[in-house]
Amino acid sequence: MAWERRNNGGQRTSLRTNSVHCALARVRRVWPNDVGGRRKVPGPSAQRETHCVELLDEATGYRARVDPLAPFGRQDPCWCGSGKTYRMCHKRWTHPRSKPGASVPRDDTDSIYLSPGTSLARSAVGTLLPAGIPITLPDESPAPRPIPVSGIERAIAAFTPGDAPLSPGDLGRLRVELLHKLSGLPDNDDELDSNVAEGVAQTALLAWHTVGTLALTPSTLLWNEELDPSTFVGRTILLADHVLMPDRLVAAIGRARSNREMRTLARAELHHEPLIRSGRLISVPSGTALILGRESVHTTTLADLGNRVVTNFIRDQLVVEGPTAREVLLVNAKDDLAHAQHMWFYARIDPESVTEDGRFRTRMLGHYDPEHDYRPWIEQTTRDAIRNYVQRTAERMVIADLVGAEYVAASPFEARIMQRRDPKFAPGPASASIWADVPTLRDLTSKDLVRILNEDDAVEDLRARVRLAIGSAADLTGQTKAIQELTAEIEHASIGLEMKMRTERAYAAVAPAVLGGGGLVLGSAGGLPGLAGAALGTVAGIVPWIGSRKNNRRNAAYVFVTARRRRR
Repeated sequence: MAWERRNNGGQRTSLRTNSVHCALARVRRVWPNDVGGRRKVPGPSAQRETHCVELLDEATGYRARVDPLAPFGRQDPCWCGSGKTYRMCHKRWTHPRSKPGASVPRDDTDSIYLSPGTSLARSAVGTLLPAGIPITLPDESPAPRPIPVSGIERAIAAFTPGDAPLSPGDLGRLRVELLHKLSGLPDNDDELDSNVAEGVAQTALLAWHTVGTLALTPSTLLWNEELDPSTFVGRTILLADHVLMPDRLVAAIGRARSNREMRTLARAELHHEPLIRSGRLISVPSGTALILGRESVHTTTLADLGNRVVTNFIRDQLVVEGPTAREVLLVNAKDDLAHAQHMWFYARIDPESVTEDGRFRTRMLGHYDPEHDYRPWIEQTTRDAIRNYVQRTAERMVIADLVGAEYVAASPFEARIMQRRDPKFAPGPASASIWADVPTLRDLTSKDLVRILNEDDAVEDLRARVRLAIGSAADLTGQTKAIQELTAEIEHASIGLEMKMRTERAYAAVAPAVLGGGGLVLGSAGGLPGLAGAALGTVAGIVPWIGSRKNNRRNAAYVFVTARRRRR
């Protein structure tokens, strides 16, 4: 299996003496069954290894969910919900993929191999650092890195709106209208028209104003940057009124303005159109929150970098591959949601390029030297990676706090960092909802989710029962188990409710309607009084069914009835 990561932005240019860290663009991960860019047909053993498993909890009948704060067994279901065992899923990313200096395939016309399993598109090399690389001496002690934000996000932070905020529904309809316009942009690299960019900025400003108002209401807001929006809504449907996600359109305008990039982002976001239009899913300019909370990010990051429990844990969780044959370090964290490895390149000063005024050039993508001591570079890179992960968590928590939302850690790695930041750390109810597996509510489309959420009374009844169930739980494990047991009970009740509704529809609605129709025919012989009497009799027979149906739709079990119907 092979996949490509193509992202024209996001490059980092923090060079410390002789190293450069880049969140690289256009990186291709090649698995062992790839040969020369051609995929081999997996054999029987490979097919056996990739099959999905369903490990069921005996008490609830649901797929067993793991405690993200506890160690994982090799045969446990993977925490990501893929359906595979941990051994065949995320455990594969808990060790380096190759040894230092391991030989790499021969470079081809389109790519350069950095390691046996990773290649870099040649077209990306010239665009990684077009302005050169700033060189600074390593810090004596770890320090937060600068927070990059765009001019638009700065302007939104400084703007004081005078008009009343839009409702979530009105904001969602405006956002969808903007996305449709952007999806129709030409498929080229021309610069984005300034009027279109202004429209994106204005929509982001309105969203910032609306979310600021929602934070003052009893609405439950959740913030997460990693999960697919529909997946996030589906896994927190038990508790969330609104789910907030980063506004990637504003971020794109801040770094580039090509028609193609905006068109691609808009079309991807339109996959969640029903959720956006309903106001359940709101895009927020996260850079604006970081501007307003910059001091909090700096203070929190410094405190966590000084917490040996946190930094030692992250150091232990880092997986460092390399130095590779092309003098690159590939770094990721165990049990983090993101698989993409961050890359640090080793840079050597070219002696022949040194000028009298101290300018010089560096060369990267050299060849591994087994006699060279790479240990200082590896240690420096490790410290940089620790700082990056610490600050990433701090930024996410500060953003959530500023928009009045609960931050939900979607990976065990980040949940464990948060636990080590504060020994009394207690995840919110939404975290338990993320880790509790409710099969009927899993993998629903945006349209199906909106249809379920529109059943306001049933959803509110479900949420009230969930809050009551987790109120007595002592920790995340207890909360997760309480939600699973409750939802299993409600889902079982929903089967009986659906059968009851079918019976009532047949005998309390269809039968009276048919018989009433016959009564109307017979009543017509008696003239107008006869027709009126037959009509009243028909209505009187159906009204109890209407009342019963309304009561049924107020029951939490009706959420599961609706979900099963949408799946059919």
